[in-house]
Amino acid sequence: MSGLLSKATAAEETTPSKPAEEEAKADTSALAQAIEQSEGPDISTILTSVGWAVIVIGGLLSLQGGAWGLIVVLGVLVIGIGALYAGQHMSESGVDPMRMGGAAVLAVLLAAGPYGVSMFMPESGSFGISDLELKEESDEISFRVIGSANSVDAVITADGVEKWSSSKELSQESARFTVPISEIFVGNAWQCNSGSCPTTPAIEYMISVTSGETTQTIDINPEFMTREVLDSGVKITPVTKTESSGSGQQGTTTTEIDRIVLEIMAGLQPTSHEHLDGGGHTDANGIWVEGDYTLEMVIMRGNTVVYGQSSSQGCPSATEGFPYIEVSGTTATSCRGDAGVSVNGWFAMPGPATDTVGTEYLALESFYDEDDCYTFQVTITNTISNGDELVVVQDDVAWELDFDSNKEGPWDMNTC
Repeated sequence: MSGLLSKATAAEETTPSKPAEEEAKADTSALAQAIEQSEGPDISTILTSVGWAVIVIGGLLSLQGGAWGLIVVLGVLVIGIGALYAGQHMSESGVDPMRMGGAAVLAVLLAAGPYGVSMFMPESGSFGISDLELKEESDEISFRVIGSANSVDAVITADGVEKWSSSKELSQESARFTVPISEIFVGNAWQCNSGSCPTTPAIEYMISVTSGETTQTIDINPEFMTREVLDSGVKITPVTKTESSGSGQQGTTTTEIDRIVLEIMAGLQPTSHEHLDGGGHTDANGIWVEGDYTLEMVIMRGNTVVYGQSSSQGCPSATEGFPYIEVSGTTATSCRGDAGVSVNGWFAMPGPATDTVGTEYLALESFYDEDDCYTFQVTITNTISNGDELVVVQDDVAWELDFDSNKEGPWDMNTC
C-alpha cells in the first residue's frame, strides 16, 4: 500500500502544470471571439439599409407634389442609390449588376413615381370656396379658396355675364381673392315690384372657381350686392304745447301746435308706395340698403326753400337747415358729427331742438310762414367705389299745412 501511494505521489510531481499567464491568455482570446460574434451588422448591411431609408424619404417627398421640387426628389434618389451601391461594393460577394439594376429601377419607381403621376395625370381639383365677406370700408368682396389644387381660375358673373376674372396659385393650400364691387356691380340684387320687395334675387351674382376639370360655385349674398338707395319716405307729426293762464274758474288752458317731428327712411320700397293724408306714409315692407350714400332734405313752399340747403353749400347750422347724413354700410353720421344716427328703418331727422325726452324736432318758426302746400324734398346721392354717382331726388312729398289759422287742430295735412 505504501508503495502504491508513493508511486502516485511521484506521478503527480512529475506532471508539468500550465503557467497562470497562459491560462489568462486563453480566457481573453475566447472572450474576444465571443464579442466579435455578438457585434451588430457590418458596414455593408448598414449602407444598404440607409440607402433604402433615403429612397423611402424621397417617395414621401414626391407624394407632396409641388411642395418639393423635382431636383430635390432626384437628389434624394441619387443619395439612396449611391448608398445601395456602396453597400454591395463592400459586401463579400461584391456588386451584382442584376441585383443593383433591379434595386435602382425599384428605387426610381418608389421615389419618383408619385411625383410623375402628380405632374402628368389630371389634377383631382379637391378645393372649396370659403370666407366670403363684404369689406365695407374698401367696398370690396373677399373670398378664399382652400384645398389641394395647385392653381385655380376664379370668375364672377352677374346673371351669367362675366364681369371679373383672376387666377392664382395656392400657397399653403389657400388663396384669397379681393374684388372691387365697382367692377362687378350692374344693379341691386334685390329689387321691388309694385306690391312688395321679395328677397329672391332679381340679379344673381355668382363666384365660379375652376381647377382642371373641376368647378365649384357659390352665390354672393344678395345683401352684399344691394348697394343703391332708390326710394325714400317722409312722415310729419305735429307736437303741441299746453299753456295755462289765470287760476280757478277764471283760468284758461290752451293747447296748440308748437313744432313738428319729421321722420325719414331710405332704401327700397314697392313702386306703389305713397304719402298719405295726415302726414303719413303707406306701411310697406321695404329693404334697408347697406351702401355708400348721402341723405339731405330741404323744405320748400312753392319754389322757395324755406329751410335747409344743399350739401354742396357745406354743413348748415341749426338755424339754416337739417344736417346732411353720410352713410357707409350700416354706419351713419351727420355732417355735424351727431353720433348714434340709425338709418335702418324710420328715423327722426336731426332737428335744431330737443325736448325733455330727447326727441329732436323742428319749431314752426324755423320754416313756417303761412298756410300753404309745403314740399319735403329728399335728395339721395349714391356713391360707388369707382367714383360714379347715382342721384335720386324725391320732390313729390307735399302736404297742405294750415297751422296758422288752425293752431289747435285737428290738422288734416292733406297731400298736395
